[in-house]
Amino acid sequence: MSSEMRNYDFSQISVLVAEHNDYTRQTLRNILKTFNIGTVIESNDLDDAWESYQRAKPDLLFIDWAPSFDGMALLRKIRRNKQSVNPFIPIIVVTAMTEAESVLTARDLGMTEFLAKPFSPRIIYNRLRSIVESRRVFVRTGEFFGPDRRRRDISVRSDRRDATNDNPETDNHRDSGR
Repeated sequence: MSSEMRNYDFSQISVLVAEHNDYTRQTLRNILKTFNIGTVIESNDLDDAWESYQRAKPDLLFIDWAPSFDGMALLRKIRRNKQSVNPFIPIIVVTAMTEAESVLTARDLGMTEFLAKPFSPRIIYNRLRSIVESRRVFVRTGEFFGPDRRRRDISVRSDRRDATNDNPETDNHRDSGR
């Protein structure tokens, strides 16, 4: 593991891994343990995952989404159910369904990060680092509750002219593409 991957102390956090595939669940657990995650709770069933989430109150979730494991139902329940112990919890959706429609569905249901299968320890670490370094505010609308879906700050200039060229007569229209 490179020194870049040892920047954070994860020893005090707990993670729930809701994954139907035994091998993938074991792989995630082993990778998380190499990052010194304090507690890794595992579940291979959606109902058990909900109960584990409610009981253990983890700091982070990895939720599988597969044709035989509707992790999106669990994501929706965590974000929208009034009984949810922490609807603001960071949630990483883990799936091989990487089509744009799937990514947008997970985003619109309130995921925090998307992890495509197959994955590597470095990619998992990057998702963890993103959660730590790029905290996003939560937004609630009639149809959506989750982290702000915008990934970057969009600044708006009040003066559209180039600051180095204040003369509109000689403006080369660089901003308009002409």
